[in-house]
Amino acid sequence: MVSRFSRSSAVIGIALVLLTWSIRQSKEIISYSMRYFALLKKSSKTRVIGLVCLAVVASCIAIIAFFLTMRTIPVSTSVLAQQEPIEPGSIDDLVQNANASGQLLVTVPVDIVHEDVAGFDDARTHYSIVVAQAVSKQSYAVSAYSAETWFKFTVTETLLTNAPHICVDGACTLPADLPGAGANEMWLAKSGGAIVRNGVTVDFQWNDFPDFNIGQKYLLFIDFNQGTRVGVSAIGPVGVFTVNSNDTLAPILSDDTNLKTDLSSRFGNSLSQIRNAINPPPPSSCDPVQQQACVDDGGRWNSVTCVCTPSRDPCSQRPWLCY
Repeated sequence: MVSRFSRSSAVIGIALVLLTWSIRQSKEIISYSMRYFALLKKSSKTRVIGLVCLAVVASCIAIIAFFLTMRTIPVSTSVLAQQEPIEPGSIDDLVQNANASGQLLVTVPVDIVHEDVAGFDDARTHYSIVVAQAVSKQSYAVSAYSAETWFKFTVTETLLTNAPHICVDGACTLPADLPGAGANEMWLAKSGGAIVRNGVTVDFQWNDFPDFNIGQKYLLFIDFNQGTRVGVSAIGPVGVFTVNSNDTLAPILSDDTNLKTDLSSRFGNSLSQIRNAINPPPPSSCDPVQQQACVDDGGRWNSVTCVCTPSRDPCSQRPWLCY
């Protein structure tokens, strides 16, 4: 930008010098021209020479005026500066190649290294456990070669909180254009996502960890900062389970893991049993003898109301079967 303006200043300076010189010389040129006019009657050749001189003077003044009045248009630094070459394998490189070949979608597989746990007890010691429903997402390019997606969740239940070890000291900073999460919300960052640039979609896909489905409810083992309401899936797909309408869990990862095995063998993939294991209900105040008698008779005992619901008597429904 500086060099362009320097050249413009030099042109203007030269034009000013030429204008000054032209003004000084104009008196003599005009004087000679007047003499030529005086001789116009004597010679048609002299008349032609006079007209030529006047034309030359007028042309010089017009050219100098053009240089003086020509606007110097500033050019942005980005245009003047030499553009750096596109790095091979970068998002810009992928987009450039896609446009050249007429592609609208480029899929890039990614494999992310994440933490792991020895089982449920290890997970509950180091991570927060929440039940939440995905409501929205937004992807961003976090470098020339990678993308990240922020998912907004509505937290329906917080089973356990542990101090974060990743989302601390300014880490896991929420992008500036995303609103902060409310008291019953949270933002969760996940590697990968789709970036649209110059009409081309570049989709970074973590094959073992697909994007959260909007509207789906999940049981999540995450590194979570309660103050900022942001977190990350520190153990990746290992700590993500879908929750169906019956509060039954299903892992999103097909591979066997210690946590997956524990939730199945110890809790039968039941969210209720996991909830009771983390936050055991208070001991019942009911009479244990009545409770046992109810169970022995095939009834259903309610530990909250201490009421026994007898088993259905088949004779009351189909008495002819009882004779």
